[in-house]
This record gives sequence, structure tokens and C-alpha cells, in this order.
Amino acid sequence: MKRRLLSAFLAVMMVLTMAPVAFAADTETTTEYVAQVDGTNYETLADAIEAANNKTLTLLKDVNGQIVIPEGKTVTLDLNGNTVTAPSGRYDAVINQGTLTVTDSQKTGEIISNGNGGIGISAGSDTTIEYAKVTGREGAIGGDKSTVGAKLTINDGVFTGVDNAVVIFNGSKRDGDANKITINGGIFNGKIQSPGYIACGIYAPWKDDITVNNGTFNIENGAGIVARGGMVTVKGGEFNTTGNITGMVGDYKGTVPCSALVFDSTAGYPGMNDDSQIVVEDGKFKSDVAAVTVIKQTSDAGNRVKVTGGTFSSDVSAYVAEGYVQNNGTVEQLGETNAVAEVGGTYYKTLAEAVSAADNNTVTLLKNTVEDVVIPADKTITLDLNGKKIVNSTTAQDSKVANDARKHTITNNGTLTIMDSVGGGVVDNVSHGRAALYNNGTITEIKGGKFTRSVDNSTDSESANGNSWYVVYNAEGATISKISNGEFLALGHFSSLFSNCGTIDEISGGTFTQDHFIAFKNEGTVNKISGGVFSSADESCIQNWGTIGEICGGTITAGSLGIWNLSSDKYTSKGTVEKISDGVISGTKEAIRLSNYDVEDLNKSADSLTNWASATIVGGKVNGALKVGNGTRVSISGGYFTTDPSAYVASGYVAGTSDVSGYSYKVVAKTNTGNVEVKPAVSAPEVKVSESISKEDKAKVEEAAKTVSAPTLGAAAADEAQKIDKTKADELVAKANEVTGETSEKKLYVQSALKVEPTAYNETTKTLALDITPQYRVVASTATTADEIKLDGNTKNAQVVQDYQTMDITKATVVTMELPTGFAVADGDKLSIQHTKSNDKVEYYTGTVTKKDDKFYLTFTTNGFSPFVISVPAASIGENVYPTLQAAVENVKKNETIKLAKDVDEAIVVTVAKSINFKVDANKKKFDAKKNIVAGTNTTVKVGETSPYIYEFTYTKPSSGGSSGGSSSGKTTYKVTTSAVNNGGVNASPSNAEKGATITITLSPDKGYKLDKLTVTDGSGKTVSTVKKSDTVYTFTMPASAVKVGVSYVKATETPSETKFNDVSANDWFASAVDYVTGKGMMNGTAANTFSPKANTTRGMLMTVLARHAGEDTTGGSVWYEKGMNWAKANGVSDGTNPQVNITREQLAAMLYRYAQNKKYDVSGAKSLDGYTDAQSVSSYAVPALQWANAAGVVNGKSGSKLDPKGYATRAEVAAMLMRFCENVEK
Repeated sequence: MKRRLLSAFLAVMMVLTMAPVAFAADTETTTEYVAQVDGTNYETLADAIEAANNKTLTLLKDVNGQIVIPEGKTVTLDLNGNTVTAPSGRYDAVINQGTLTVTDSQKTGEIISNGNGGIGISAGSDTTIEYAKVTGREGAIGGDKSTVGAKLTINDGVFTGVDNAVVIFNGSKRDGDANKITINGGIFNGKIQSPGYIACGIYAPWKDDITVNNGTFNIENGAGIVARGGMVTVKGGEFNTTGNITGMVGDYKGTVPCSALVFDSTAGYPGMNDDSQIVVEDGKFKSDVAAVTVIKQTSDAGNRVKVTGGTFSSDVSAYVAEGYVQNNGTVEQLGETNAVAEVGGTYYKTLAEAVSAADNNTVTLLKNTVEDVVIPADKTITLDLNGKKIVNSTTAQDSKVANDARKHTITNNGTLTIMDSVGGGVVDNVSHGRAALYNNGTITEIKGGKFTRSVDNSTDSESANGNSWYVVYNAEGATISKISNGEFLALGHFSSLFSNCGTIDEISGGTFTQDHFIAFKNEGTVNKISGGVFSSADESCIQNWGTIGEICGGTITAGSLGIWNLSSDKYTSKGTVEKISDGVISGTKEAIRLSNYDVEDLNKSADSLTNWASATIVGGKVNGALKVGNGTRVSISGGYFTTDPSAYVASGYVAGTSDVSGYSYKVVAKTNTGNVEVKPAVSAPEVKVSESISKEDKAKVEEAAKTVSAPTLGAAAADEAQKIDKTKADELVAKANEVTGETSEKKLYVQSALKVEPTAYNETTKTLALDITPQYRVVASTATTADEIKLDGNTKNAQVVQDYQTMDITKATVVTMELPTGFAVADGDKLSIQHTKSNDKVEYYTGTVTKKDDKFYLTFTTNGFSPFVISVPAASIGENVYPTLQAAVENVKKNETIKLAKDVDEAIVVTVAKSINFKVDANKKKFDAKKNIVAGTNTTVKVGETSPYIYEFTYTKPSSGGSSGGSSSGKTTYKVTTSAVNNGGVNASPSNAEKGATITITLSPDKGYKLDKLTVTDGSGKTVSTVKKSDTVYTFTMPASAVKVGVSYVKATETPSETKFNDVSANDWFASAVDYVTGKGMMNGTAANTFSPKANTTRGMLMTVLARHAGEDTTGGSVWYEKGMNWAKANGVSDGTNPQVNITREQLAAMLYRYAQNKKYDVSGAKSLDGYTDAQSVSSYAVPALQWANAAGVVNGKSGSKLDPKGYATRAEVAAMLMRFCENVEK
């Protein structure tokens, strides 16, 4: 107050000194005017102010002094482009004690005080600044400690505070009404010079009422507004503050930081009360540090900053009023577009607030949020992630952060349902030792969402700062009623994805992926797994220390162990799966493992245990091995398996052949065999080496043949065992008259074995040909196990009661064998396997060589059994290899590449007669691209010049000619195949030709060898005649079918054999029949030199044979027997059923009988069957047929005066019956 009075006194004195002095009348003077009012000029400001009441005072010149508007005066001051400069010292340039309006019509004037304020506001005054440029060292505008009840309105202008606040008032204790300051516009520049201070835009320390509607505040190293009392309302404007320091503002020694808005209640000014605050409704607030700062004592419970609008450069959510939210910097009223969550139409700025407000409601997440949330014990909530993400605080990640700072993202102590209505929702946790979802209460259902720990990607103790833990943890005593959907993902190497220590009623869906550790760890109870996809690339997928009630669906896949059940008395762990009834369980190492911790780690005896890990399997698919440790139990009574489960199959069940692709075994209930136990077993291969193989090679080929095995033979034996019913079992046991002991002591063993017959071997060319036939026999024995069976000697306890019969195995079967010594290949090499099927179709397989104990083993997968030729490949297409270039070309697909593995002889010519593009990679092998592969009839080819050679074949249909025009037809080519041969080679050219073409056969016997046999047969098995051109060259005319060329050589000193087939001796009882039926084309060999007389014949084979004999064309069809089967059905020869099943002797007689009836042959003859001991076993439908066949001499009895009507007919028996039929019936 003293400063203001002194300033006023000095101002009066200065006005008086400016009064004019009177001179002599005759002296001429010049008058200067300082101001104008209503057109009247005034020499002094005092006169002008006196005259300007309720009028405008316009300055006419700069003023160096102070302008004072007295109390009671109402003046408008127009600077008119002039400058008012305060006197030196602590003077204001303008003091308003009345009512003052300041403007500047020229907008070039200025009010300046270099020692104090630009405009001083006195008590009770009313000041309005329409426009002015005001600069003051101690503030542009302000009031002192005496200023009360004043009004200040700023509409426009430029205001600069050089070394204090731009707009400044005093906080001293005084009586009176609050000052009211309204800022509607202008630019406010704040700077600081005094050390220890910061600049300020508006300083409000008393109970003043300040409203900022607009304006721009540019404050260097300071604060936009510092309030220490009163009420500040910001409804607009822009606050740009810089600096990152603290300092004093005004006369209080306490410091404040640089910030757009500061409220400081620590000064204790008298204007401070409970209602004092800064209210922000709009505006822009920018600061190098925090946009809003509140400094207050602990005892101050007031809400000192309230924000309902505006845009801020930092997070001000702590000051945002209820019902509002900061969204990308801007504070808005809460609504669908900016709220974090919604409950029943009410919006919330945090998920925690929404959870707090909800009860028996759905909380819908509306935007991504960084927070952790706790569902209280008394709450029942449905959380809809709604495609949004929840993650806990990202500032508390690694294990070094204080334990209390690290939170679970969702902690449920109440009743919770989680869903994700639109998909894409995420619950993430980034803190060490914390879960994305931690359940202490009840989770009704997890219906969706992704649950993960995104920073848990540690591969060692240093990675990710040791950040690791479970993604989901279900605590002891907690319950998850159902998981029906959702994605559960873990990335780390040290923690399981999902840990259950409580109860889970059902998992019916969802994906559970942990590629580096355990996917699902159960130490509690899971009542049911009916769906879901569980996977772990490196570890066990489900590690079960607790109890799983039932697995009846879902997929469990692991790079190590699918399910690992562990039990322990020490840890009271059961490790039990009570039932597996469906689903797929896969493990690269083991699909299911059962272990007992006490046995394996504590070396305890299993006999002393209480808790045994166990599993009961009644269904489902198990893809991988089973490992059952000591102190554990497994019982299997159903399901599909890739490895033999027989060791764990329950009593009354058996592991047979699977009917599901990809699985070799199926466990089924045994057929009722009464008191006779029937067991499947596998015997050693039955080996017979062809005489065509040289003596020096025979021994090693035989040793290799003895190693041929197929793991699924046991299942095939079980299938045959299933066919034995009580009647058959009793009958077979009754035959065991050579086995001592009571009948009740005798068991039946159905023994499967492979019949392996090597037919050709060439060590030089690395070629091995062999027939592999699966077969089975039935042995009666008193032995407890199959290994104890003794068929001869003093300890004989067994007798063969049914000799070997062929098994028809057509499913994909793995075959393994040791390669003959000298068949030199390397570990990992691939060999070609050529498989000629019973319908003459050729398939090529690729086998893999593995080395073990200095021996080489070959493994391949075949689709059925019949002749195989194993050889070193000549070419490959991708991963598949082929024995010849011809085979590779026949199997290449569009744009594929054939890679050569051998030189190609110039004599080899492969003909292509179709439109196709492919490449040949010569691979540095000898190859003539334009001569070794050529175009066939009506085909053109473009050949590239360098390897890989690009072949572009184009086939053009020829015109049919004639006057009709317009029609055309393509000519069909047929394949010429040459069989593998010992002691030489053979070439047929061309290897593809049209009907009527001349084919040249070139023979190349090894030195010292000559031709033994040359056979050419067409697709129906009929012999094609040849013309001898020389000792090594023959020709024949191509028929309208594929042709097979067979050649055998003998030493030049030997006499050629008299029989056509190596396995048919001239002295065999069926030799003449074989010659007869093959000569007439009714039957053909199973290979070039093999007839396989002991092999069984299928029903489809006989249908086809009779169709051919009737003159029917049986080539073509979707399967080789289709046309023969259809013919048989159409002509009443057969009902066409079971074409791939072996034919019995009575079925054979019945078909011949019906064929004879169809051909109108005489079938009146009939001979009683009473002379045969097994006549009663003939089926009623077959009695007339067998009586006729017996009378006609077509069917004769077998040894022991038996017809054996149910026995399978061998190929030798079929040949004999067909020959007798032709000779005795057709005549």
C-alpha cells in the first residue's frame, strides 16, 4: 500500500510541474498538446483526465511519466500508437483507481515500466483492456496487497512480464471482496531474470476469482498459472511452458516446478480454503515436464485441480473429474469413444472403476488399458474384452523390481466370466512372477480372448531380465467351471503356460501353446477335457501330477511327451488319467509316459507305494510310443495306436489292425472263443531263395531275407485271431492230438509271418528282387507264451493245426530289412523300390538307408504285398527316387524337375506322347537331352540347350480324315515293361507304343551266359508271339494293352529249364495245370519267373479270370478287378461282394458251377459228398455246386479224404480246377 501511495503522490507532483508558465504578452509561444478529449486538445494529462469522465482520452504524444485514473473517474484511454513509459524507479506506468478501458487505435503503442508493473490495479477499480501492448519488469498487469474488490478484463493485447508473473496479484492477508479477473484473449509472454525464480503467466495467491476464456501464454522456464488460493477457471487458451527447473514465484520462498498449471497449497496464504482449486474446462497445455502439478501438504485433502476438458502434453488422468477421461492427451466427457470400460450404459475411465461399479453386470472393455484389476470376493462379473487389450504396468517388468510393484493383470477373488465378443482381445502380463490371469475364486467360463506374457521370452537366466511365470494360474481351492474358447500362449523357456492347483470342471475348447516348456501343468483336478488344442514343441504338453477325470476330445501334441503322468507318495501326487475315450494324443518321444517320482528319483520300491500313476484308455487316437515306468499302471481296452500297445491291453481285448489311416493298431474286444484262449503272435520269416540266384550270393541274400519285418504283423495276426469263434477254436484244438495235456490246457496261437522269396540279385547293379507275402498259421500249444512254443524235439508242446495261409494286407505298411553284405550304400541314402501289384500296376516307393552296428538297414512303406525290386536310383523327383529314367519320366508332373543320379546310356530312349512341361537336371551325369528323351506319335517337343533342360511336349489330336470332317481322335500308346534280370540285361524299344507298332527286344547276357527263357505277355496275361531276328534280338507286334517282357539267362554250359516259372518244377502235381492256364491266357505269373503256386487267390481274381475266358475285355476301371466283378454280377456268376477277400474252395466251385450254367453247359451230373469226412461243413448253398464239380472231376478231395470246403484255394488249386473245367466241362 505504501508503494502505491508513494507512486500516486509522485504522480501528482509530476503533473504540477508540467503546468505552463505565463510570459510577457508580447512574447510569442508554441503550445504542445499531450491529449485530446471530445476534439479538445489538452496540454496536460491532468486536464485531459479531468475532462474525460465517461469519455475517451486520446494520447497525442508519448508520455514519459505515470498516468493515474482517479477513483470515481470513468475513462477510456486510447494510446493512439503512443508509448507510456513509467518514471525511473519502482513505478507503474498506469495506475487505475477508477474505471479504465485501455485501447490502442493504431495498435503500435506500448505501456512500459522498467522498474515495476505496466498497469497497476487498485482496490475497487474496474479495468478493461481492449487492446494494448504492456511490458513490466514486475509484471505487465497486477495488484498489490491492498487490492480488493477489483475487476480486470483483458480482451486482447500483448503482455510481457520481464522478471515476474505476467499477470500478478498479492497474497497478503486483508479484508475485502475477491478480485475478479477475466482473460478473453491476448498474448502473454513470461520471462525470468532473477536467480532462484521461475517465470509465470498468471500468479493467483489470494482468494481471487480468475477466469481464462482465451489467450496464448508463452512462458520460458516457468509455469502458465500458479495458484495458491482462490478459484481459477480455465475455459480456453493455450499455455506453452518450457524448462525443467524449480524456483520461486511471487513473495513466497517455496519453490514450484515448470508446468502449465500449478496449484501450491503449502504457502498457507489466507486466501486458501477448502474450495480453492484450478478448474480446467478447455484449452491446450504444453510443458517440457508435467502439464499439471499439485503441491500440497499431507493434511490437505482438497481436490486442487479439476479437469473436465482440454488437451495436455502429459498424463493428467489423476486430476480428471469423474465422468471424464483423457483420450490421446485430450480430456473429454466419458462416452463410448473414449471410455476404457462401460457397464450398463455408464462409462468409466479405468477398468478398475468399472469393476468397482459393476455387480451381476457385464463390464465391456472399450479401449486398450494399462492397469491391473482385482475382482473382489463379493462381486459377480462378466468381463467382455471386446477386442481390446489389458496389460499390467510396463514399469515393473524384471525380477529386480520390488515384489509389491509387480501385479497380476487380472486377479479374481469373486465370480468371473471372461468373453471376447468381437475377437482379438488380449490379457497380457509383463512382470516377473505374475500371471495374466490369477484365479482365487470362481471363473464360471472362459469363452474367448488371448492370454499371454509378451515379455516372457527368456532362453536363459539373463534373457528378458529373468522375467518368467505362468500365464494362467488357478490357485488351490479355486474353480474354473469351463474353458470353452480362448488362446493361451507362452513364449519363455522356464515356466509352464497354464498351472492348475485347484479344480477345472471342463475344457471344451481353446488353444494352449507353449513351444519351449510345459503347456499345461495339473497339480489339482481336471474333471473333463472334451476339446481344445494343446501343443508344446520342446517339452511335455500336459504334465499331470493330479487327477484328470476323462479325456474325451481335443488334440494334444508335443515335440517330446504328449501326456506325462507323475505320481509320488512324497508329494501326495496321483498322476492319474481315469479315462481316455476320445481325442488325439501325439508325442515325438512318447505319446503317453507314466512315471513314479519316488521310484525313479528316490530309488524306492514300487511295492511300498500308495500313489501309482495310471491311465485307462478305452478310445481315442494315440500317436506315438507308450512308456510305462515301474510303480505305474496302464489298462487299454480301446483306441487307435501307431505303436503296438499289446503289452498293456486289458484282459479280453486284443490289438488288431487299424481301420483309420495313419494308425496301425486298433484295440478291440476279443471274439468269444469259449474255454479256448486264442492269442496272436509273430513268427520269424519263412525264407526261400530262388535257384536263379548264384551260389556265391545265396547265403548273404538268405541272411538279409531273414531280417525282413513289418511291425504291424502282430495286428494282422490279431485280426485273424478275431475270425476264430468258439466252434472253430474247439475244432482246431481237437486237431492237436500230438500235444500232450488236457484240452483245457491248450491254447491257440495265431502266428503271422512273412514269406520272403528272393528271386534275383545283382551286386554290381545293386538290384535285389524278392516276393514278400504275409501269411499266418494256427498253432495249438500248452505253452504259456508264444516264445515258449516248441514244435519238435523232446520238449515239444505245440502242433500246427492250420498251415500257413496268405493274409491280404492292403493298408500302408512299414517294412524293414537288413541289406545283403556288399550291397554297398551309405547311411542316409535312398533306394528305389519298384512294387508290381497283383493287378500288374507298378508303384514306386522311396526307401531310406540307416546304418547301425556296421550294418545297413532299409525302411520303406508299401501299399500291399507282392513282388518288389530294390535298386539304386537312376533319377529323383524331389524326395522321391526312381530306378530308371523311364520310371521318372512316367511319374513326373507339370513343371517338376527330374534329377539324374546315374549316367544314361545312349541306347536308352524314353518316348513321351502327351502334353507336359518338365525339366531334367543332368547333375553332371552323361545324358543326351535330345536323344534319351524324345517325342512320340503326334507329339512335338522343344528342348532347352543347357542343364537343367526344359522340355515342352505338345500332343496334337490327329484328324480322323474323310469327307465328314470335323472329328478327330488321339491314338493310344501302351507301356512295355521289362522285369529285373540276373546275369545280364534286356532293353525293349520303344518303351511306349501304339497298337500294331513293332517292338525290338535287345538281349545282353553277361559273359558265359545265354538266353534261358523269353516271355512276352499282354495285359490280360496272354502270351504275345515273338520273332527271332538273331540270338540277341527279337521283335513282336504291340497289342492293344500294356506288355511285360520277362527274360532269364543260364550259364552257357547249362541246359535251359523245362518249366516257365522258377517256382514251378516239372515234377510238381500242378505243373501241367500252370502251363495250361498260362498258355491259354487264363492266368499269368505274379512276376516274370514266378507263379506263386502256394499263394491264395482272391474272389476278384477268379471273377476276372472267368471274364477273360468268356472273351470280356477286363482292362481299365477304377480298380483292376472292376470290369471282371461287374461282368460276374451281370451274368449271375457271383454277387460281386468281397472282391479282395481270399476265395474258398466251395466258393470257387460255386462260381464255376454258375459260369457253366450261364454258358449252357451240361451241369446235370451230381456225385454224393458222403465219402468225405468234412462233408457236413459244406455250406448249404455250395452243396449242388460241389456235387456237380465232384462228378465232373473239377474238384477232387485233399489228403485224408477231405474236401476242405472252407479252406482258401491256392493259385495251384485254381489252375488245376480251371484246367479240369476246360477239359471235362467245356470239351
